[in-house]
Amino acid sequence: MAKAASLAVAALAVSGVLAGCGSNRPELPGGLSAPEGCVVPGYPPGPYGTEPGEVAENACFDGWLRPDQAAHEPSTLAPMRLSDFHDPDGARGVRLLIVNTAALWCSACRIEHETLGARARALAPEGLVVLSALFQGNDRAPATFRDLALWVETYGTDFPMVLDPDYSFGLYASAETAPLNLVIDPRSMTIREKFIGDQPAVMWPYVEALLERPDE
Repeated sequence: MAKAASLAVAALAVSGVLAGCGSNRPELPGGLSAPEGCVVPGYPPGPYGTEPGEVAENACFDGWLRPDQAAHEPSTLAPMRLSDFHDPDGARGVRLLIVNTAALWCSACRIEHETLGARARALAPEGLVVLSALFQGNDRAPATFRDLALWVETYGTDFPMVLDPDYSFGLYASAETAPLNLVIDPRSMTIREKFIGDQPAVMWPYVEALLERPDE
């Protein structure tokens, strides 16, 4: 199978699950549904927003914390929440969270994922965690389980990866501008910066500079 895409994001020992709600949502394929809300005690209460300086709303999904260690069967998908990466006191060692979106049709997403895993692993000791959400297939229809399995098998994904057929992150950017990368402060779940489209030359120096700062 041609290795024409890329996925990879550093993972820490965090236990979590995600799901979502937002705009730009396509109709869900049969058998899939999205929760109306995702309320978790202890998650920042808001108000929520979509721009830097605002708190990201919690979201809930199904996916794999470590796709490389899971049997790629529908029954092995586990619920995950954005709140699973909330680290208010630093006890989990999460210093920075990147929430990434990807789609099979998106060439920039594929190029990004060719090096994303290596970058994430390199910065994991500094406290970086990356979470990626697959939201559409090759035909721009909502991503299916088969799409997710193909993606993680192609790239040997070893970081948290979820299925987002409802395109929860349409709150932050339209599907046409993928990929989206939200840089989030896990202490408060505040958005530090939002990178829309192919911006690795800008994003990674920004991320590395944040990780070099002492804990606030």
